[in-house]
Amino acid sequence: MEFFSFMAPAAFVFALAAIAQVGKLKKDVDRLKGEMETLKQKETV
Repeated sequence: MEFFSFMAPAAFVFALAAIAQVGKLKKDVDRLKGEMETLKQKETV
């Protein structure tokens, strides 16, 4: 059981890294959605 207490800080660091990656992905998706909208507007004009 003590083994898990040693691994908890590492798991916490990996969780923070994963959360940061999800945030970056969300920003990228939002940017791409904006680019798609501008391309659609250019296409109709």
